[in-house]
Amino acid sequence: MTRTGTVAVSPVDASYEVEDERVHLRGSRCRACQAVFHPPRPVCAGCGHRDLEPVRLGPVGTVYTFSRVHQSTPDFQAPYVLAYVDFPEAVRVLLPFLGEQPPTIGDEVDLVLAPGPRLADGAPVTLVHARPLPSRRNDRG
Repeated sequence: MTRTGTVAVSPVDASYEVEDERVHLRGSRCRACQAVFHPPRPVCAGCGHRDLEPVRLGPVGTVYTFSRVHQSTPDFQAPYVLAYVDFPEAVRVLLPFLGEQPPTIGDEVDLVLAPGPRLADGAPVTLVHARPLPSRRNDRG
C-alpha cells in the first residue's frame, strides 16, 4: 500500500483508499444512467455508455444479507462470513465480514482493512472487510 499524505491506496487495483483512518471503496458512476459499480469499470453494465466518473463509496453501509461459508479453498480458513453490503451510493458489494457474531440483516457496518490470503510468492494481501459499527460491537458484548 502506498501512502500520499493521509490517503493510502491499494497498489493492486486501486479499489479502495484510506483517509483519516476511514476506509472507502472506489467505484464508478455512469453519467448517462447514474448506475454505480464497484470495482471501478470503464463501461456501464447498465446502458453501455463509456462516460463514467469516479465515485467514493462508504465508509458506512447496511447488511443486505450474509452467508456463513463452511467449505472453502485452502487460502481461506473456514468457517467465515461473507456479507452483501448496500452503500448509500446505490451499490451492493460482497465483502468478508469481521465480527465475533454474524451480522443481522439491516445492521450498519463500516469498512476496515484486514489480512487476507498470501500470494503464491508469499506476499501478504490486505482485503477490505465489513465489521459492525463500534456502537453495535459494544451492544453485542
